[in-house]
Amino acid sequence: MKDCDESNEPDPPSSGGPKRLTITLSGCPNEIQDMVRRAARRTLSSEGRGSGQLEIAFVDAAAMSRHHERWAGRDGPTDVLAFNLQDDALPGCVEGQLIVCESVARQEAGVRNTDWRGELLLYVVHGCLHLCGYDDHGAEDFERMHRREDELLSELGWESVFSGNGSSSQADTTKSPPDRET
Repeated sequence: MKDCDESNEPDPPSSGGPKRLTITLSGCPNEIQDMVRRAARRTLSSEGRGSGQLEIAFVDAAAMSRHHERWAGRDGPTDVLAFNLQDDALPGCVEGQLIVCESVARQEAGVRNTDWRGELLLYVVHGCLHLCGYDDHGAEDFERMHRREDELLSELGWESVFSGNGSSSQADTTKSPPDRET
């Protein structure tokens, strides 16, 4: 992802078997890297996706606006874009990219008077759930996905967002990754 600082290292290799989930962060504030990895890993593993690769890029509003326009055809920034990179669904595996907008998280948290870190983790959880096949466009799917977000946030020690105040994250998803041609 060309718009991101790529100074953050991927997760260290895990021991104990062939299954491994590698999470690579770029542009992620140092103070929340562990929280982000834990949220992504918890979300994916709880949905049976314990191996594969996930790249999470943190961008500003200008970069997110460019990605949002390019990949979703919509103006302005959004909270998270999720890109499923798997051609064939392999059981227990995820291959994907998330683009997360820190400034949108800070702005939304300010409006709701909540911690921006929890808002950012919501976007990571939301994007990961999209990579696991969740959708939030129909009413039933919307409720199911956001209920699951609240469960995961609670397990991670954060307040519920959806059931608490009715707000929601509405990620855009596409099959085309931001750094590959369609």
